[in-house]
Amino acid sequence: MTGAEAVVAILEQEEVPFVAGIPGGGVMDYLDVLRRTGRPRYVLVRHEQVAVHMALGYAELTGRAAVALVSRSPGASNTVIGVQAAAIEGSPLVIISSHVASTARGLGAFQEIDLESVFRPITKMSVEVRAPARVPEVLQEAFRVATSGRPGPVHVSIPLDFPSTEIPVAFSPPSSSVKGRLAPNPQALERALELLGGARRPVVIAGGGVTKAGAAAAVVELAELLGAAIANTWEKKAVAEDHPLAVGNIGRGGDGSSAAALREADVVLAVGVRFSEFATEDYRMQFSPGQQIIQVDVDAATVGRVYPVAVGMAADAEETLRAMIGRLDPVVDAAGRRAWRERIQELRERWEQEIDRFDPDARPISSARVVRDLRAVTVPDAVICVDSGNFNYFVTRYYRATCPGAYVYPAGGGPMGCGLPAAMGVKAAFPDRQVVAVSGDGGFAMTMQDLETCVRERLDVVTVVMNNFSFGNIKVRQQRKFGNRLIGCEYSNPDFAEVARLCGAHGETVREPEQLRPAFVRALEAGRPAVVDVHVNAEEMSTATVEGWW
Repeated sequence: MTGAEAVVAILEQEEVPFVAGIPGGGVMDYLDVLRRTGRPRYVLVRHEQVAVHMALGYAELTGRAAVALVSRSPGASNTVIGVQAAAIEGSPLVIISSHVASTARGLGAFQEIDLESVFRPITKMSVEVRAPARVPEVLQEAFRVATSGRPGPVHVSIPLDFPSTEIPVAFSPPSSSVKGRLAPNPQALERALELLGGARRPVVIAGGGVTKAGAAAAVVELAELLGAAIANTWEKKAVAEDHPLAVGNIGRGGDGSSAAALREADVVLAVGVRFSEFATEDYRMQFSPGQQIIQVDVDAATVGRVYPVAVGMAADAEETLRAMIGRLDPVVDAAGRRAWRERIQELRERWEQEIDRFDPDARPISSARVVRDLRAVTVPDAVICVDSGNFNYFVTRYYRATCPGAYVYPAGGGPMGCGLPAAMGVKAAFPDRQVVAVSGDGGFAMTMQDLETCVRERLDVVTVVMNNFSFGNIKVRQQRKFGNRLIGCEYSNPDFAEVARLCGAHGETVREPEQLRPAFVRALEAGRPAVVDVHVNAEEMSTATVEGWW
């Protein structure tokens, strides 16, 4: 095989659904092979940022590695914003970049920079292949590293002359056949079972690691055995929120019910949770000395880092929960759990009342009304891909998830502009699922050029734009901290609906609340990409009394 043929064969072996990128001189050989084989699907985008966020969206939803294929230093450098988000989130990506020819390395050749060093701080592994025959070995190692332990991004740089070089090929098994689950420490498991078995007011916090481990069902089963309240973390709806034990999410966009459940708990089991800045309200959330925390995360570095724990386990979430379920006696302290379950029901009813406290007929349109109307017309397993901005507090609070893990937002490092590309990645892999991106006007404008890609590739995603004609997060900060001295946060926008129509997509503008649901239904039924541009209240965050969740 040539080096390029070996690369494409490995992508197919790893069951990569699509490869996103932009053509460049360094990737021409790969593109020719992809054209001949037809597998994986090649998706031409209009910016490398979109390519890496497409991959990130797919990886966040499935836990499987996706691929961006980019050319030399300009193309590779344009992926950095998405790669750092994947590193923070623990999402498996493989970035394959070209490089200058091996014979020109170190001579200051055209577009030569040290890509290996550029990516090293933000990846699990960044490597330049040093010999043509090592291309298969290094790329297969990249997939194993990206998906093992705490997942994350990997960068592989391949010199310009290697793809066309004939090499001997002997493939190793795919990464899925060699990846195992990390089992919990037996002594730690025993102690955790002892605490949970004696708990009278247990709470289970389900974080993003639950989604990546496919452990949502195990969380629910364990919570039902314990009679425990279930709380999701900020922007990570790992467990369906229509379950009777669910009390909302912790952190920003959270509610008083989940906060009360945590304050009253005697034992807290945190699964796949890092206790991030936003999940803990800037680390202001506090546990009392009498509360016992059990933290389970595949990354040992996160266990006990933010809060002292009674039991810490660096282990796979699914493996640990199944071990607990198999040995937990569900009748221990039944009376105490019965009283706690009644309290959970009170908290759940309070949560439902809290999220109904907004004026649905307010003009200009309330963002809460936008989210509630969107939830009313989307199917239960719709995938929601959220961009970065103030509006995501409303999405977190008012969009009740009825399908575990179908909520995509790289909360730890999500940049503006990631919503539409993430939705494209999900739709490319799951064409039959309903996929919606929710973006602010600032974020949408950063990647809206790829509406053309959506139309060309028949990626029928719906984008809801929360349009307040400003960088709302910055505007609120300037209003509150700097006495309303505004600079660099307000602007005019093009007609986003017309932009969509010019690209061949469906486009609508909504200015009145009663127009929301009909517009959403038309967009979802359009049979093509769609944009619903909603003009929301530009002052709703600045005039609201924003209270700390905790």
